[in-house]
Amino acid sequence: MDMSLRKRFGRGPRALLVGLSVLGCSVLANLVLAGASYAIPPAAGLACQTGSQATNGKITGRGSSFNAHAEALFSQLYEEDVCGGTPETLGGPAGNTMVAYNIPAAEAASATGAKFGLQAAACRTDAYAGDATPYTEANLAGLDGTPGAAAAGGGSCAANPFTQPFEPTPGPYPDTTSGQADTLANIMSFPIAGESVALIVNLPSAACKGTPPTSLDLTAAEVSRIYGGDALKWNDTELVANNASLANCEGAITRVVRQDSAAQSEFLKKYLVNADNERTGQKCAEGKKWSAYITTNTEWPGLQHVGSEGTCSSIIKTASSGGPEEVKTVEETTDGIGYADLADAVAGGGVGQGLIDASVENATNTGYQSPISGSAANCNFSTLTLPSGGKNGAVGLNAEDDNWANNNETGGFPNHENATDLGNRYPICALAFDLVYTGLDDTSGTENAITRLTNNQRRTLYSYFTYVLSSTAQDKLTAHDYAPLPIAWLPLLTEGFESNF
Repeated sequence: MDMSLRKRFGRGPRALLVGLSVLGCSVLANLVLAGASYAIPPAAGLACQTGSQATNGKITGRGSSFNAHAEALFSQLYEEDVCGGTPETLGGPAGNTMVAYNIPAAEAASATGAKFGLQAAACRTDAYAGDATPYTEANLAGLDGTPGAAAAGGGSCAANPFTQPFEPTPGPYPDTTSGQADTLANIMSFPIAGESVALIVNLPSAACKGTPPTSLDLTAAEVSRIYGGDALKWNDTELVANNASLANCEGAITRVVRQDSAAQSEFLKKYLVNADNERTGQKCAEGKKWSAYITTNTEWPGLQHVGSEGTCSSIIKTASSGGPEEVKTVEETTDGIGYADLADAVAGGGVGQGLIDASVENATNTGYQSPISGSAANCNFSTLTLPSGGKNGAVGLNAEDDNWANNNETGGFPNHENATDLGNRYPICALAFDLVYTGLDDTSGTENAITRLTNNQRRTLYSYFTYVLSSTAQDKLTAHDYAPLPIAWLPLLTEGFESNF
C-alpha cells in the first residue's frame, strides 16, 4: 500500500485494510513509464475489487449535463488505467464503474443539472458535484456555509427528489446528529476538461433546391444576427455572401434554445457579448444588448414577448432538459439551428451524421474554425490563467481575493474560466468543473463535511480525482471530443486537491 495514502486515511478500526494487487501495481508502473509525471493515484482499495465488496467503495456525483460525457469517460479510464480491469466487471444501480455521475435514474427523476449538483453538494447527498461556470459568489457562500442552509440555489434539502444508490449513510441530509454531523467546510472547485459548444444546423436536401450545403462559415456578426432573430431565412444576403450554397435555401430559420438554464446557453451568450454586444443592425428586440440576456439563461430576443419585439425569426424551446434533447430537437426541425457541447453533438448523431457543424470565424479574424479538430475540441485554453494563491488558489480556495467565480473583477467576465473568443481556434469554448469538499481525509471519527462517507468511498474519491488531474488522463481527452487542460496547470491543481482533501 502507498504509505502516503495509509497516513492520510489512517489505520483505525474503520481504516482500509486492503493493499495493492499485483495487477494494480503493474498498471501503476505502466502509467509512470508512460510519462504521467504528476501524482498517480494508488489503487483505490475496495473500489478496485469485484463482487459484493465493490459497492463499499462506490461513489456518485451529480450536476451539470455539460460535464456528463467527460465524467463517463474519466470513470471508464479510471477502471482501465488504475484498477486494471474493464468496467463490465462491476455491475449495480450506478452502472459498471466505481464512480458514477448523473446516473439514468437521477436523470429520469429530473434531479440532475447544475442546480441539483449544487444542491447535492450543499445537502451532502453526493461525494462530489459537477458544474460548468463553476458557480456564483452567492453559490460559493452557500456551499461554504452551514450545511444545507441555502441548498446553493437548488431549493430545500428536504425536497430532494432523488435518492442516490451510494449516498453517505445514514440520513438525514445533511446529518446534524451529534458525533457524526456534517460540518461547515470550504469547497474546492477545479476544472477537469475543456469543451467546445458546436452550432448545429439541419438543412436536408428537402430544404434547399439542388444540392444542400455540407458546411457553413459564419462570422461573429452572422452568429449574432442568427441567434438575435434578425436573420430570417437561410438565403439571407449576408449569409450567402460567405456561403454561396445557401442561395437556394429559402426556408425560414428556426432557432432552437434550451428550456433549462444550461451552461451552453451562457457560453454562447458570453461569446456574443464579446463578439457583438451591440447587436449591430438589430431589428428583433431593438435596443437590447447581448449583455442584457446573460443574467437569465433562458431569455432570448423574440422569445419572451412573441410578436411584440419587432420582426424576429422563429424560436422554440426544447421539450425537456439536457444536451441530447437539444440535438434531437434540431434533428427534428428542418431549417433549425441549435447549440450543444461537442460530445453531445457527436453522440447524438449530429456532427458528421446529417447535421452541419458550423465553422465560426476566430477571434483574430484570420479564418473560420470548426468546433472539432480530428477528434478533439478545437479550443485555445493557453491564454487562460489559474486564480492567484498557488496550489490553494488553483482549487478555488482563495475566496476573498481571486477565485474561479470572481477573478477580483468588478466588470466583464472572469478570464480564469471564460474561454470564449480567444486566439486563432474555435471561439465558443468552456471549461467543465468539479466540486469536492475539503477535509475529507480525516477517518478518525471526527466530524467533517461529509462524515458518513466510508473510508473506501473517501479513498475512491481521492484516487479518482488524482487520476483525473494527471497527464495520463488529460492526454486521452483529445480522442474523445474534449481538450486537455493546460499542462502547466496540472501540478498546482493536483497539489491543491491532495493537500486540501
